[in-house]
Amino acid sequence: MSQLLDSSRRDSSLGLLSPSATGAQSPIVGRGEPATMEGAISLAIQRSNSGTTSKLSVNRFEIFRSGNRVAIIMLARPAYRLGEVVPVVVDFHESEIRCLGLRVTLETSEHVDPDIALRSSASILRVSRRIFATQHESTISADRVNFNLAIPNSSTPEFITSGVNLEWKLRFEYMTMDQAVGGDVPELLEEVVEDERGTVSVAVETMPCETFEVTLPLHVYGGISKFDDIHEQAPKWFDID
Repeated sequence: MSQLLDSSRRDSSLGLLSPSATGAQSPIVGRGEPATMEGAISLAIQRSNSGTTSKLSVNRFEIFRSGNRVAIIMLARPAYRLGEVVPVVVDFHESEIRCLGLRVTLETSEHVDPDIALRSSASILRVSRRIFATQHESTISADRVNFNLAIPNSSTPEFITSGVNLEWKLRFEYMTMDQAVGGDVPELLEEVVEDERGTVSVAVETMPCETFEVTLPLHVYGGISKFDDIHEQAPKWFDID
């Protein structure tokens, strides 16, 4: 946790997240290091959502393919606790390549130091990958889609050691129009029968497309149970008569 706090401290302003919150300040902001684990987690989440010195948003990602814009991904914040829901908004308003479908997956995988790893990185990823939530949306005529992925309370939070790291990711699988065919909206219906009574059309069975994947890192910290609160608030010593 201290390593994650040091990383967020270098890229944050340590100020209030809301300019209007001038009266009641958070007890963990501006008072040195937090004394409890709950305070450390809250401080790490707040610092992760603060503006960085590079003036680049940590919550907005522009996705391009072959130099053409596909979508803009927007997150509420880059850090969460166990049991929380991760809201994701994908905007296609300024897309230059038509996206037909999108699948979003919340998953974890392990990264092992190559000096101690007995397998290749691809093999470790395939074995250690675990999926916790998946949502799919058809985006043929959509300008914006929303996803809500829940982090299970029973899952393992992110951790960093000298040999093994557990990483949380959001994986986006895009299905786009084949650029060789063109970026126009495809015909979704094909005519079957036409007579004096009208026309009967059915959905097309095939459509030229191509797929690609994008992964975004996500920080997931452990939740604080009532037992942890009682343990942290308990006195460190007591007298014995």
